[in-house]
Amino acid sequence: MSEAAQILVYTGQVDHKIIDQLLKKLKKRKEFIRFDRITGKRVYSILEECLENIAKHSEKKSGSKFMQPEVSVTKQKDKIVIKAANTVTKDKTALLEQGLSLINNLDEKDLITLYDHKINTELKTEKYGAGLGFMLMKLKSGHNIEYSLKKIDTTLAYFEIQISVNEYVMRKLIIDRTSYSPKVMFNPDKNIYEISGESRPPDVSGFYLQILNWLNDYSLYLSKSKDENEKIEFNLDFEYFNSSSAKYILDFCKKIAVMRSEGKNVNIKWHYEADDTDMLEAGETMSRIARFPFLYNLKK
Repeated sequence: MSEAAQILVYTGQVDHKIIDQLLKKLKKRKEFIRFDRITGKRVYSILEECLENIAKHSEKKSGSKFMQPEVSVTKQKDKIVIKAANTVTKDKTALLEQGLSLINNLDEKDLITLYDHKINTELKTEKYGAGLGFMLMKLKSGHNIEYSLKKIDTTLAYFEIQISVNEYVMRKLIIDRTSYSPKVMFNPDKNIYEISGESRPPDVSGFYLQILNWLNDYSLYLSKSKDENEKIEFNLDFEYFNSSSAKYILDFCKKIAVMRSEGKNVNIKWHYEADDTDMLEAGETMSRIARFPFLYNLKK
C-alpha cells in the first residue's frame, strides 16, 4: 500500500440513505478489511458520528456560495485520518468552539465522566454544541479533534474536523502483586502471560473485570494479527484463591477455551506444588468445567 491511500471520499448532501450506503461501501474496501477488528470498529464508529452530525446539522440551502458537505477516510502510514466538513450557521460557531475546546482539554478519565453525565441527563437534547458524538470520537480515537471554522459570509461558516486513529497495537496489562491480590503480567511484546500469587482482593469484581476486558480485546486483536498462529500460553500460578475469585478465574478459563475453539493457538498451564494436591484438584476441576485440557506444571 502507498504511504497515503484514500479509502473513502464523498461530497454531497447526507441523509440516512446516504449514511447507510457510505458505511456499506467502507466495509467493502480492501484497505478497511485489512484493518484489525478494533481499528476497523473505531474508524467505522467515528465516520458514522461524522455523517450523523452532517445529516442533522449541516445547512442545506442551495447556491454557489454554499459549500457542499465532504467526508474522507485516508490511510497514512500507521494511522487512519477521518475528515468531515459542512456548512453551519454563524450562531453555532461559538458553541462548537467552546465545546470542542472543552473536550480537547479533558483527559480520558474526565472525558468519560462528562460523557456518562451527558448520556444520562441530556441524551434527548438537540442542541448543536460539541456533544456526545464529539466526545465519542475523541474517546474512540485517543486523540484531540482538530477543527477549523472558515467564514463564508456574515451568516455562514464552513466547519471542518479531522480525527486520527492509530492502527491498533495490543496494550499490556501489568498489575503488581499485593498480599491479597495476584501479580498480573500480560505482555504481548514478550509473549508473557501470567497470573501468580494469592487472590482474595476486596473488590474481586473490579480486579478481575479488567483482566476479562483485556482478554476480550486480545481475542479481537488475534483475529486480525499476523501472529495469530503463534503459540500463546497463559500461566496460572496461584498460591491460594477464595471462592469469590474462583468464579472469575473460571470465566477467564472459559474465554481461553472459546479462543481455542475459534482456532487460536492458546493454552493454559496450571502450576502447583507437590504437597498442594488441593491446588492441582482445583485446576482439574476448572479444566473439566471449562471443557478445556490444561497443561500442568509441578513446581520444584
